[in-house]
Amino acid sequence: MSWDDGKHAKVKKVQLTFDDVIRSIEMEYEGTNLKSQRRGTVGTRSDGFTLSTDEYITSVSGYYKTTFSGDHITALTFKTNKKTYGPYGNKTQNYFSADAPKDSQIAGFLGTSGNALSSLDVHFAPIPTPGSIKPQPGGSGNESGGGGGGGSKPGGSGNESGGGGGGGSKPGGSGNESGGGGGGSNPGGSGNESGGGGGSGNETGKDGPGKMGPLGGDKGNIFDDVGFEGVKKITVGADQYSVTYIKIEYIKDGQVVVREHGTVRGELKEFSVDYPNDNITAVGGTYKRVYTYDTTLITSLYFTTSKGFTSPLFGIDSEKKGTEFEFKGENGGKLIGLHGRGGNAIDAIGAYFDTGSQGGKGGGGGSQTDVPGKKGPLGGEKGEEFNDVGFEGVKKITVGADQYSVTYIKIEYVKDGKVEIREHGTSRGELQEFSVDYPNDSITAVSGTYKHIFTYDTTLITSLYFTTSKGFTSPLFGINSEKKGTEFEFKGENGGKLIGLHGRGGNAIDAIGAYFDTGSQGGDGGDVPSKDGPNTDVPGKKGPLGGDKGEPFDDVGFEGVKKITVGVDNLSITYIKIEYVKDGKVEVREHGTARGKLQEFSVDYPNDSITEVAGTYKHNYTYDTTLITSLYFTTSKGFTSPLFGIDSEKKGTEFEFKDENGGKLIGFHGRGGNAIDAIGAYFDTGSKPGGNGDNGSGSNSGSSPQKLDAQGGKGGNQWDDSGDHDGVTKIHVAYSRVIEQIKFEYVKNGETKEGPAHGVKGGARTMIATFEISHPNEYLLSVKGWSDSSNKIVGIQFTTNTKTSDYYGFEKYPGDEGTDILLEVKDKKIVGFHGFADNQLNSLGAYFAPIASTPLKPSKKLQGVGGDEGASWDDGAFDGVKKIQVGQNNDGVSFVAVEYQNGSQKVVGDGHGKQSSLGVETFELADGEYITSVGVYYDKIHAEGRGVTVVTSLIFKTNKQISQPFGMTGGEYVELKEEGNKIVGFHGKASDWVHQIGVYVAPVTK
Repeated sequence: MSWDDGKHAKVKKVQLTFDDVIRSIEMEYEGTNLKSQRRGTVGTRSDGFTLSTDEYITSVSGYYKTTFSGDHITALTFKTNKKTYGPYGNKTQNYFSADAPKDSQIAGFLGTSGNALSSLDVHFAPIPTPGSIKPQPGGSGNESGGGGGGGSKPGGSGNESGGGGGGGSKPGGSGNESGGGGGGSNPGGSGNESGGGGGSGNETGKDGPGKMGPLGGDKGNIFDDVGFEGVKKITVGADQYSVTYIKIEYIKDGQVVVREHGTVRGELKEFSVDYPNDNITAVGGTYKRVYTYDTTLITSLYFTTSKGFTSPLFGIDSEKKGTEFEFKGENGGKLIGLHGRGGNAIDAIGAYFDTGSQGGKGGGGGSQTDVPGKKGPLGGEKGEEFNDVGFEGVKKITVGADQYSVTYIKIEYVKDGKVEIREHGTSRGELQEFSVDYPNDSITAVSGTYKHIFTYDTTLITSLYFTTSKGFTSPLFGINSEKKGTEFEFKGENGGKLIGLHGRGGNAIDAIGAYFDTGSQGGDGGDVPSKDGPNTDVPGKKGPLGGDKGEPFDDVGFEGVKKITVGVDNLSITYIKIEYVKDGKVEVREHGTARGKLQEFSVDYPNDSITEVAGTYKHNYTYDTTLITSLYFTTSKGFTSPLFGIDSEKKGTEFEFKDENGGKLIGFHGRGGNAIDAIGAYFDTGSKPGGNGDNGSGSNSGSSPQKLDAQGGKGGNQWDDSGDHDGVTKIHVAYSRVIEQIKFEYVKNGETKEGPAHGVKGGARTMIATFEISHPNEYLLSVKGWSDSSNKIVGIQFTTNTKTSDYYGFEKYPGDEGTDILLEVKDKKIVGFHGFADNQLNSLGAYFAPIASTPLKPSKKLQGVGGDEGASWDDGAFDGVKKIQVGQNNDGVSFVAVEYQNGSQKVVGDGHGKQSSLGVETFELADGEYITSVGVYYDKIHAEGRGVTVVTSLIFKTNKQISQPFGMTGGEYVELKEEGNKIVGFHGKASDWVHQIGVYVAPVTK
């Protein structure tokens, strides 16, 4: 829950409760009788402090940790002009702070809380003069809006000026100053000018050049703002569902003319433009169907100018905000009007751009240059200009950053074999370095973000990172959150190396750009960075990527891989053990240090082979080195391992190694010591792993889906939903004379993914249809249709294994001229789409995967029962179980191995545990029989001088019988099952015993 105490004269008292995290915070303020509510729940310990009358808070700092339920603050420290209070709680890895500017204090708090304190921000105010604070009766407060301040991590939102409601006043209350989120009157109201709901006068922009959209819903009243020269200011209102209101201050004949659309509701924010020196050149945002109102609404908006400034994101800022769109004027044309639909909210929006203008007077923005190899600058316009020219390369970069921005940059250039240093900005905050092995390696890309910082009322560079010709990437210097701003990337053409930076700097780095050598190829290696890692001179060799510490390893001379065991802790991949095959025998190689949780992934070699190695790497500040943070593997038959390692947004930079022709994995290389520092792969360039594949038409590479080229008309902008899905679940089609728009919903690992819309829905004559597919029992087999001389698809129809959709659009009859469309591959299903579209759908292509290759989804993993000892193993999910072998020793179950059914194939799983002299017993299922539950007995035994928990017996219940107990029925008993589902896979932990058993379940199919 979000909360905001507002801005007050001074903080009087702070009270906290905490245990492993900060559970709650509660404040009292001077100048008001208001006592804030307890924010959060009550912890086991309580502490706090009371300030003297001449004491005020100047800084708040703390630590937070990320859990499955989100970020939680674990420790807080408060500094005043007299002393330090705290730390309260427990210090963890992630640090944050908020410091009041000079001659200011922290005079209010805002944040989010639930079961614990999730985020904390602050309001700044001038230091009060002695005797100026007087109690206020009734707690009405003196100000309606708080002047957002600190920007403390995590998740803080206190950077919006005027935000946060009144100091103790209720919404619509009696605060004495209007503006900012809580005032009694409508902030930023229309004054004496009114544009009305439509505001279009007698002019219309229909079919005019430079018109884009509209996109969104079809309800509300039409508005059409035409006849203007530019935009000076935009005010946007938003609630928790959508953008509710928009007010535009246009320029016409040198005067301001106001138009308003929608309904003033929710928080109001403004974005001002330095017109005519700068102009809005792009309008972006999202729209989504809001089921509360049963209509589609605009859910977010943002605006970008010709000088590279980007507004805040107005509206919903989450993954659920809907379908993204962006309107841009051709050749940088400026925004001269908006159109769309509005009533109780903004239902739809579009834009008019001046087709004869070039943004603002400043030209087309920060990225246009007149010097070969010069990129940028981008960012703000304050600070002193700097321009580093005349150098040959870069050896080291040191970057300073605080909680708001990048504050300082120091570059060690190389010139005539000597190092020359240039410094820009102010050395403040944390300093970090990135070194380059120049001249063998060179920086070839400069990337980062910039954002308007309301605390300083200027745009600053908020983050930076650098990439080299050999594929190494620096840490992210600066802010690492969704609120870091607008992203940019400067790259040299043909991989040219960085030879200088330019921009603006003073108290911080306001803007940055780069010079690249137009005649060079990065470093001596000449490699252009890619997610496959640096290029090599060995066929089939990919990478390595990651850090440069640890000992090199190089596994060569093998034929394939049978099993991989991976060790992970909370920071990185610590260990990898590979069971290679050579001359029909298994040879083991181990790298790193066996530490943390161990998990296995087995391959049915030689019938199946690993064809893809992927994961992430990141700079680890605990060890001051870059490490591999996650790994996963994909086989030629479409099976994917679990994700080994860190599974969060903070896992780092992604990579993926695979052979262009689907060659099988035959070795690893990289660096390892206490952990896995770097990794690469060798693929067999002459093999087609794990089966014969399916040639078909289009491209086909082993485990990768087969791609059929787009069919239909010519033209349009290319789009690609990718083939990385298990299937298609919904198809949304908007059509009239042609197919105007199409959108697909996919499923991956049981989770639904909504793809973007392709094309633009038209007007009142547009018909909208949805075709639903009941995954996993139903799957899409083919698409047919046709396009006419307009190069648009005019009719389309979809067929699954159980039904055929209606024909959307016009069917083709004898005598009709056009191009036929047929997307179909024998024994394969469609798992993704690509194509071309502009305002309508021009052409459509598809990705295909074998029908039997994807495990029946959605499967669900039930938690294992038993002990925590032993190494983790996971067979994954299949279509069903055919046979189970169970071995026992004197204490309980010591061994388990399962044979699965996957389509028409049998898959023999690995054995887990250790077979004893007592041998194994087998439970085999008949055709049509499936397991509905597994009964597990487990107990603690004394072994190896300690107590260990082991599985003592297993009982299998099917739709036809109940097995005998395999083992001794003693100890705790749990039955693993889910109604209406069958067991389709097993996982657990094992050593010399089976310590734990868990299952995968999937719906029973008829």
